[in-house]
This record gives sequence, structure tokens and C-alpha cells, in this order.
Amino acid sequence: LNMEGCTELESLPKRLGKQKALQELVLSGCSKLESVPTVVQDMKHLRILLLDGTRIRKIPKIKSLKCLCLSRNIAMVNLQDNLKDFYYLKCLVMKNCENLRYLPSLPKCLEYLNVYGCERLESVENPLVSDRLFLDGLEKLRSTFLFTNCHNLFQDAKDSISTYAKWKCHRLAVECYEQDKVSGAFFNTCYPGYIVPSWFDHQAVGSVLEPRLEPHWYNTMLSGIALCAVVSFHENQDPIIGSFSVKCTLQFENEDGSLRFDCDIGCFNEPGMIEADHVFIGYVTCSRLKDHHSIPIHHPTTVKMKFHLTDACKSKVVDCGFRLMYTQSRGCLLREEVAANFTKL
Repeated sequence: LNMEGCTELESLPKRLGKQKALQELVLSGCSKLESVPTVVQDMKHLRILLLDGTRIRKIPKIKSLKCLCLSRNIAMVNLQDNLKDFYYLKCLVMKNCENLRYLPSLPKCLEYLNVYGCERLESVENPLVSDRLFLDGLEKLRSTFLFTNCHNLFQDAKDSISTYAKWKCHRLAVECYEQDKVSGAFFNTCYPGYIVPSWFDHQAVGSVLEPRLEPHWYNTMLSGIALCAVVSFHENQDPIIGSFSVKCTLQFENEDGSLRFDCDIGCFNEPGMIEADHVFIGYVTCSRLKDHHSIPIHHPTTVKMKFHLTDACKSKVVDCGFRLMYTQSRGCLLREEVAANFTKL
């Protein structure tokens, strides 16, 4: 059912909630619409709900929902606390919600979050993702959480995002080991800031980082690499047209061999300008290291990392960070231990 652009639409019939076969409901641009039917127990097949450009303040709990768009909503201030109970929600887009101030805990299955341009957003729940994350199910191997141009975020909100990023990188390392998956896993996030989080144990000023790794750094428990880049946009006064990517070129060298490859950390795909510095964090698996045998595990290794932006972007990387992500063997990492470690962060 597509009612996009019905600018005089003020309400929907209650019986809409009884549409058992409806899979997609599009109400984009219905600028006078303030509510949707709350009795939706029969909507068991609704997958996509597009409410961008409306004045809706509360979303009914639709268990089957996978994609929800609330962009350009000027009425919503606090996203409802029961969002974590949207068990199958994979995509949440809330770009340019100019009055949004708070995000609650997010569903454990969420793969994509974009709150670009929510300039009044101040706080996010800690933990950022529901506690149910610890109790059941394996994590999705690819996910993206974007807080670009959310300039009013409190420091504890940024800390919560960084803490979740660390936990997510560690969790992906565990899952890739347990499922014997050496490729495909990827996580990235970005938010306004100018400090590389302290959990990155190798850091440098500028765009080049050259840590020296001790012998036996590479072992069977090594599963992934976490990378961080602080990007300054102060010199880029022109609107960014199209997109750009933040990348890192890694070169491992020791007396017996070398290996060089590129990693993605994040990207920007919105028209317009990014203001102030932003922190980009990305996780990639060690599949290329595992498939390459010229780096012996018993020798010290020098790593040279060069962070850069693609597509002729005039901005630059001003600080960077790196961390090797190790895991434990099957059965050694208890859910209670994960939860405890997450809480300590």
C-alpha cells in the first residue's frame, strides 16, 4: 500500500491493523499524519514501514517488521523504549530528525542504523543494544551504525557508542572463530569526535601508524583487526557530492617476508557537508593473514598502516588507532563473562 506524498492525510482507519497479508506500507511525505493504528496484532507479514516526513510520535509493536524509516520527522523527541522488542528489525533510518534527543536500547538483530543529521540528539541508552544480545542467537556478521553530524551527543553517549564498537569487534572475533568463518565479517560506526578510544592499544598522531608486534603475535586465536581513524573536515568547506570511503593500507614485514592489503573502515554516502571532526571505527577479519604463510609467528613484525580517504575528498586523517582482536576456544567464553566484561567497560 503506497500513499506517498498524501500531504492532506491526517489519519488512518483502525481496520488497517487487520490487514493480514500486507507486507509493505509507504506513508512517506504524509506531513499531517500524527499516528498509525495501535491495534496491529493481525499484521503478521508487514516487513517494511516507511514513515519519513510524517509527524508520528509512536510506532506500534509490529513483530514482523524488518525495515523502519522515520527520517525528517519533526515531532519525535524520544524514540520509544520498547524498540528493543522489535525482534526482527534489521534496518532503522532516522536521518534529519531535527528534534530527536534520545535513542533507547536497540534490537539485537539490527544491522543498519543511520541517524545522520540528528543535530539535537544528546544521549543513547547504555548498552546501546539490548541486553538480550547476551542471551540468545549469534550476531550478524555485517553491521553499520552511523551517527554522522550528530553534534550535540553528550560524551557519555559517545563513550557508549565506542564501548559497543569494542564489544561488537570482540564478539565478531569470537563468532568467526567458532563458526570457522574467516571472511565476510565487517562492522563500522562513526560519530562526531576527535579522540581515538583508549581501547585501541596502538595509536598515533597523523595518518601513519607503525607499531612493532612482539613474537607470536600471530596465532590461532587471532581473528580480526579493529581500526580507527579521526577525520578532520575543517578544510573541506564545499558540500561533499556523491560519497567517499575511509580506508587503511596495511603492510606487515619481518626478516622472512611481507604482506600488504587494504581494509575498509567506513564510508559517507549523504549529499551535503560533514561538519567538525568524526571518529570512524571498523572491524575486518584476518582472512588474508590466515591464507598467507610468509609471516612467521615466531619473529617480531613491523606493521606500517596508512589511513586515507578516497574519491578526491579534501579532508584528512589526523589521528589513528589499531588493535588485534583475539578470541578463545569454543566453550571458554561464557555469556556471563561477556556480559561482565561489557559492564566493566
